[in-house]
Amino acid sequence: MSRHQAELNHLSFKQYRSMELLPVAILLLFTTLGCVNHGDLRPQPLPTEEVYTLAGTVATSDLVEKDLLASRLTDIAHLTDFTTFEIVAGNRKTRANKDGTFTLSDIPFSSDLVVTASASKVIFKLRLYPADLRTTDVKRLAFSVESTVAALIWERAHAAGTELTEADIAAREYVASTTQIASNLRLALQMPKKSVPQTLLDLPVIVNAVNDAAARIIPRESVLTESLSVVQNIFIRRDLKLLENYISPDFGNDWDTTSSYNDCLSTVASMFKQFEIKNASYTIHQMEFLPGELARIRVSFQLDLFDINMGMGHSTDIYTSDVIWRREGTFWKIFRNLPYKKTDPTQVGADSRWGEIARAHAALQYAVTREEIATLGSYISENFGNDWDANSTKSDLLLCAKNRFLVCDVKIASYTIRSIDFIGTDLARVHCAGQVRVINTVLGIDIDWGTVNAVIEWRLEGGSWKLSRNLPYRLTHPRDIR
Repeated sequence: MSRHQAELNHLSFKQYRSMELLPVAILLLFTTLGCVNHGDLRPQPLPTEEVYTLAGTVATSDLVEKDLLASRLTDIAHLTDFTTFEIVAGNRKTRANKDGTFTLSDIPFSSDLVVTASASKVIFKLRLYPADLRTTDVKRLAFSVESTVAALIWERAHAAGTELTEADIAAREYVASTTQIASNLRLALQMPKKSVPQTLLDLPVIVNAVNDAAARIIPRESVLTESLSVVQNIFIRRDLKLLENYISPDFGNDWDTTSSYNDCLSTVASMFKQFEIKNASYTIHQMEFLPGELARIRVSFQLDLFDINMGMGHSTDIYTSDVIWRREGTFWKIFRNLPYKKTDPTQVGADSRWGEIARAHAALQYAVTREEIATLGSYISENFGNDWDANSTKSDLLLCAKNRFLVCDVKIASYTIRSIDFIGTDLARVHCAGQVRVINTVLGIDIDWGTVNAVIEWRLEGGSWKLSRNLPYRLTHPRDIR
């Protein structure tokens, strides 16, 4: 995917056309009216290139052997004067101020820009990606040992024809390697000048480790970014057959035990049948690569729908989720935590408390399905009660469940968490829905409670989340609290 496509992957067609036509409109305006410049109405030339002002600091807190900086001193100390450092970006250079600050003006855009700060045998580096130049504050740059290691790895991979991103290099499975290189570089900063023939970055202990890391790190960010763009177009085109290839057979959601590969595809198929997808917009907030061929992508997305039968359009809520992708063979697929139902949670599930409560819900569902009273009781607070029923207690709840298990077999016990409101550190109100269907073994008939909506309170007790209030469990209890 081109850089231009990547920057526009979240825009609607109408926005895209507007962006395409805007430069033309501006050019016509300038050609027709000219630019006012102290009374000069002649057309002024447009800028020929992108230029940036870089600023920041090279002030490092690491101990340094001063004679490595061409100093007459041979002691190891923290640096307090950085005027010996020369900052270079492209064909521009400057000297750092005493406190390490610097400014470089008129730096032309470059897709492979690496800024260096060097003083004799000591060199620090900082890789600036195109997105860094265009979307971040490049007047607050900071050189460090870690930025140097990342820049070195990028340079080695780039020279070998592999493009690595910041997220690729920061993947958890490579942290041990990059940390070791950083440790080696910190030790090298304390070596005497005579032990460093060229520069610190040319020492074999640095070069070999960087080469090894650059050869092992797998480029993943660009592939996953492209995959998200493909999924976006799948929804716009309503291409269910192609979507099948992007959903893992083991797909599921932490907040909904009914989520599965088949359920996801059948739900999306129903949506494609009922709605035209006018736009599918998304924003990537974070991307993290995990061990075991997994990737966590925090993404927000929204669909603009047009109901074919009713002739009306509307936009969905904005859903934000940590979607887990897994590489299966050579193909990345959505493995977990993709909201695809209207009732799926719109809030991100990154908070560990969400996962803890979701797992507790799953354990309760499992206990009800397996008719395990002891397991069920372990998740109920000793102080359990209901606002609408003074007789509701933990003992009454378990007795009611035991009596039902004696005459009924559970066929279905499912739940859906829609959202969680956290109050302080130990209280959570869970907006959820559930369904229980049983067969009466005496009468031989099915009994279905239908969908029950509830706002259940969970409380953290002794390090574990316990169901503490407002669980409907009798037929006389409210069935639609939202």
